Amino acid sequence: MSTAVEIDWKWLRRWREYFLVWYDESRVEDKAVEAASFMEKYVDEGILSVSGGKDSMAMLHIAAAVLRNRELAVFHWDHGAALMPRDIEEEIIENIKSVAPNAKLIVKRYSFGRDERARYDWRPWYREFFSTLKELGYRYHILGIRRDESCRRASRGRVVERRNWVEVHPIYEFTWRDTWAYIFRHSVPVPKVYFAYAKLLGWEKARLVTFFDREFEKYGSPQLDGVLMWRYRTV
Repeated sequence: MSTAVEIDWKWLRRWREYFLVWYDESRVEDKAVEAASFMEKYVDEGILSVSGGKDSMAMLHIAAAVLRNRELAVFHWDHGAALMPRDIEEEIIENIKSVAPNAKLIVKRYSFGRDERARYDWRPWYREFFSTLKELGYRYHILGIRRDESCRRASRGRVVERRNWVEVHPIYEFTWRDTWAYIFRHSVPVPKVYFAYAKLLGWEKARLVTFFDREFEKYGSPQLDGVLMWRYRTV
């Protein structure tokens, strides 16, 4: 568990109660079953891309819990020490393995992830990341993308044809409340830093991204990282 931030556990317990009520009233369980049924058509020739964030972990848990008789392949992209602190990265890997212990887990690390310049120039990151996806050779890449995250994602649809693969979004219709409700109801492990960011930003805006990354300057992420993640300012 990361020690970089302090968690207000009393505050967290109150919110947990709220999300558990939401889980029942919004029939999140039915949405999860539907997502699993939708995903089932693609898992044999697909791989689940799991960042370790809340949406991908909820998607992974749905797949592992409902599709127990199917062999799952899981891909995780390690951003490297400059962009993802090592203790948080270790927490993510532990979380993935605990949720899907029998899955085939493939982990690839960004070549320049130890170089602090990775925080300023993300073009090499994109080139290597998408090249890696192509090299994996899977027909379907199954992602935890939701339509309510942005107008851009809302316009994509649930199945998106790409040049070298097809993107599949099983929890596309989940809201941010649905995701958190599912996580609390099923005790899905997520990085603890989420809870510090959620208290400052709100649950709907808390997300796991690379730290001190200028690509997210417009969201104020590097500035907030300087407050909550100051121990990781230098690599």
